[in-house]
Amino acid sequence: MSRPAQGKGSLSLRLYARLLALYPPSFLQRHGAEMLQNFADLESAATSKAQLWRLMGKDLTMSLISHFVASRLGRYVIGVFVAWMLLFAIGYFVHGPTPGHPVLHVFAGFLLGMLSMYIATRIYRAPQTGSHA
Repeated sequence: MSRPAQGKGSLSLRLYARLLALYPPSFLQRHGAEMLQNFADLESAATSKAQLWRLMGKDLTMSLISHFVASRLGRYVIGVFVAWMLLFAIGYFVHGPTPGHPVLHVFAGFLLGMLSMYIATRIYRAPQTGSHA
């Protein structure tokens, strides 16, 4: 099986190559070329582009979710959501829809704000400099 030429190939192959950038760099270094070759082979054997992209969409979604859940950020996000759901469920069953207890809503909003801040600091990290003043 021949390797697809870099920069050449169908529009679908180029789009798939762009979507692969969603994977972690270490994963792409090990499996990127093989994934592109597999896609090129599947594309040439496919009877329908819609079926091909349905399969690729499902595969990308499932594998990206598993990579995210296995990451440190994914575990943090899951932990915050579990804590938020538990607080909401306990507050709802103890106090009902909380017409007189708005603090439950404020605290739940605070947890979601913490999650947003954590994600933002991980994604938009300030560049590291050699010396700190």
